[in-house]
Amino acid sequence: MYRNILVVGFLLAFLSIYSQQYTTQLFNTDNGLPQNSVKDIIKDKYGFIWLTTENGIVRYDGLNFLVYKNFPLNSQRFTYFYGNPEKDSIFTDGDYGKTVLIHQKAPKVINNIKKSPSLIARGYINYSLSISNYTYSYFFMNFKKGRYFIAENSIIYEGRHSNSQIQVIEKPVYKNSPNTFVIGETLFYIDHNAKKVRTIEEGRFTADYDVPVIADVRSKVFWNRMSGQGFVLNNNTLYRYTYSNGAFKISKLVQLENVIQSTLMSIYYDEKYKKLYLGSSTDGLKIVSLTDFISSKKKNPKSLAVFYAIQPFSDSCVITPEGEIYNRNGLVKSKNFGKNISYFLGFDKYRNIITRKEQTLLVYDKQRDFLDFQRISTGEETVKDFLFANGKYYVLSSKQKKGSTEFTGVLSIYEDWPYKSLKKKYFFASEPTRIMLTDGGNILVGTIKGLFKLPAVPGKIYKLNGHNELSIRDVIRSKDGNIWITTLGKGFYLLKNNSLIKLPVDSEGNLLSSHTILEDRNGYFWISTNNGLYKIKENMLLKYVQNRNFKIHYYKYSKETGFSTNEFNGGANINGNKLKNEEFVLPSLDGLVFFNPLKVKSYYPTDIYLERARIDGKESFFANTLTLSQENTRAEIFIDVPYYANPDNVIIQTHLDNEKKNEWISVGKDRKILLGSLGNGTHILTVRMLVSDQQKYIFKKIKITVPPFFYQTLWFKLLTCFLLLCLFYLSIKWRTSFLRKKNYELEAVIQLRTKILSETVNNLEVTQIKLGKEIEQQKKLIGTITHDITTPLKFIALTSKEVLNYQEMSVSNTERILNSIYKSSNQLYNFTKTLKEYADIYNEYRTDETELYSLYSLVEEKKILFEEIANNHNTTIVNLVSKQLMIRTSKNILAVIIHNLIDNSVKFTRNGIITINGSDKDTLIILEITDTGIGMDDQKIEYYTKLQENIENEKLLLQKYGMGLHLVLQLLQMIESKIIIKRNEAKGTSFQLILKNRNND
Repeated sequence: MYRNILVVGFLLAFLSIYSQQYTTQLFNTDNGLPQNSVKDIIKDKYGFIWLTTENGIVRYDGLNFLVYKNFPLNSQRFTYFYGNPEKDSIFTDGDYGKTVLIHQKAPKVINNIKKSPSLIARGYINYSLSISNYTYSYFFMNFKKGRYFIAENSIIYEGRHSNSQIQVIEKPVYKNSPNTFVIGETLFYIDHNAKKVRTIEEGRFTADYDVPVIADVRSKVFWNRMSGQGFVLNNNTLYRYTYSNGAFKISKLVQLENVIQSTLMSIYYDEKYKKLYLGSSTDGLKIVSLTDFISSKKKNPKSLAVFYAIQPFSDSCVITPEGEIYNRNGLVKSKNFGKNISYFLGFDKYRNIITRKEQTLLVYDKQRDFLDFQRISTGEETVKDFLFANGKYYVLSSKQKKGSTEFTGVLSIYEDWPYKSLKKKYFFASEPTRIMLTDGGNILVGTIKGLFKLPAVPGKIYKLNGHNELSIRDVIRSKDGNIWITTLGKGFYLLKNNSLIKLPVDSEGNLLSSHTILEDRNGYFWISTNNGLYKIKENMLLKYVQNRNFKIHYYKYSKETGFSTNEFNGGANINGNKLKNEEFVLPSLDGLVFFNPLKVKSYYPTDIYLERARIDGKESFFANTLTLSQENTRAEIFIDVPYYANPDNVIIQTHLDNEKKNEWISVGKDRKILLGSLGNGTHILTVRMLVSDQQKYIFKKIKITVPPFFYQTLWFKLLTCFLLLCLFYLSIKWRTSFLRKKNYELEAVIQLRTKILSETVNNLEVTQIKLGKEIEQQKKLIGTITHDITTPLKFIALTSKEVLNYQEMSVSNTERILNSIYKSSNQLYNFTKTLKEYADIYNEYRTDETELYSLYSLVEEKKILFEEIANNHNTTIVNLVSKQLMIRTSKNILAVIIHNLIDNSVKFTRNGIITINGSDKDTLIILEITDTGIGMDDQKIEYYTKLQENIENEKLLLQKYGMGLHLVLQLLQMIESKIIIKRNEAKGTSFQLILKNRNND
């Protein structure tokens, strides 16, 4: 039953912005394609675009073309795709009996599938599978309930479960182009005579549609069952049609230029990225990007389209200082303000428009439709910014310094009207740029050298940027009250607590010269620069302010999204506008850029694939593990990301397990990872990619294994160590056996002799040393004794001779002579006694085997010995040595030393005290004997000190100073100890013995 259904047609307003605004990219053999004939286009389930050409199959990811043309086939020519992308099964025919299957992002050759043939023979005619507008002379189409065979003069339907055939039509179906197309499970026939499109279901016509643009013989229909898309190209206008629930809809998509309809073979529309892919039989691939941005300018191509200051004029229009009014479609009309300065435009409190010519303000009257204006002279001042707030006019102007090219700044505040009722003036040393009032009533003034704060209550002017120079571009207050500052060449800042906090910029440094910031309803900042438009959410910037380790990434829009140029303009008093219809308008070097920020999408990649590598120039594929050799000189890993927007927004970073912790390295725009020299073992490469405005990432890890050389393996090292040990063991064993044999022959002869000689030599060496010392001591002692004993003996002899010479002697002479003889004899006796003690001790020292004994007990013995004599002198001896202090020094020698020292102290101390104290320090024992006697004179102390230092060579003055201390010094040398003699501060002498205590071994 036929129905005449009115098509919901020609929705010319639908996507009207695309009818004029788009950008194109052309690819051919010069920039990526293997051949200039693109037969079919399809997108797989992973997001990659696939093309068939006459020289291979091409995969496109939005940045690179990956060409496959080395199939094991006689020909690399391919036509159309068929199959099911959602099931990851895309086919294209190659040689007879061979099919190429695209599965898991890569093509491979397989045998033809018998259940789904691409060629059916009926009699003497071969019918080819028709899956798109690319057809042969005879073709067939498969449906769930049956199959259509289409020839030049007929359409025959054959049910799937019946052998019966239905002759649908018996007249010419096409002459120059096919007159059938498919949407879903419905076949459509174009009836050019009736100017209708007719549906065919199960071999019968079921409905008619009035679609003149499709029925027009000048139109060319494009369709593809795999993508479910249909298009009509008529007079360079491309329409898209859809069919659902019995409703056939068609809408204008874009007005194309420079498209040759006859060479256009395939079309695919990516709805997500709003991109059209047009395949040509001669010109390669053209990608048409339908833009969200509109560059509005005059229709005259020769007119300048450089814009600076603009102000909103209506809900959808802006006005320029020249009085030109623009909306998104171009110039609407002009108020003909004339040639005014492009960098200044403002409103007064009555919404009159204010422009400037040099030092003159022109105020255009709103009540008279801006046709009349009033002139206001500013004298020598040039107005830079102007605003009306709180019932006052704020005029920011500059003034040139006399005899200089530099400018100073002036902020004038007027009560009622500029340059009439002045209330307050502020002066600045540099040229001003921007003024803003804060919520608290403070005034912010930007200059080319810094930002200044003027408090609400007149007072001191504060410079907020310290000693750093900042050329202020704009001062912006966001919805939540934050104040943001843009600068020329120094980035942009947040003003917080009277401090400027610098925000990080993009990787290319374009944000260093930011013009202005516009904030949309969702809290996103849109920042214009000299190279692109950047977008970021304000809360991301505030997170960085709270945590400087937080990473910030900006989303970039460039000219392929709809700008005529990437260079936006700044430097005016107003560098961007928000309109009441929620559109933003930004001035640029080539037009006013209109866009609705709520409709402009941020495209982030969603999938990342690491499956390809090039090792030493040879490409290889891997799953989750890449195996390399240590002999590889160059290894590259390709990162495949299906992404069809601005590649600058693909943020990929890598981390290798042997690098610094948490250090992420950015991947270049070529999306390659160059691996350096990796040691043998297993390495984990982590790749992360930014996937949202909220700075979220997805991660991918692959394992890289580098097998060791055989000599680096553990088994080789163990085997080598084992062999070396065996070799060492055998060599030692052989050498030992050889030496043992020789030793056996000599051992019996020399063993006894060696032992005897060794003992003899050792004894002789010890004896020689001892004898040498003894002889030296004896020589010195004998020489000294010989010298010193002569005097008393000679004196005794002379005195005796004197007695003999006297025949009669007086009692006094007799007493004198006998007294002299007594003293000399007694001196000689004491000297001889001391000499005997020294000799006895020295003999005992040779065989003295020291043992551990108590120093306190030894001192106590000597104390008891001299206690009676000391008492007769009214002197007290005190032993303060610790009873726990043990010593191993020769007891006999130390006893003599202590005996002599106590003896000396007792002799020369009357009515005093002798104190003996002891302590240990490391391996030394300090024994100190202190008396309160008459004290030793300095000459003697100096003598004994020098004698101790050079006792081997000094001559002993026994006669002059006596034998006692000489004996002590000799004994101290024998036990490797020293004495320190010093006078006490009060009276008396201190003898400090520094004794070397022998080890207990």
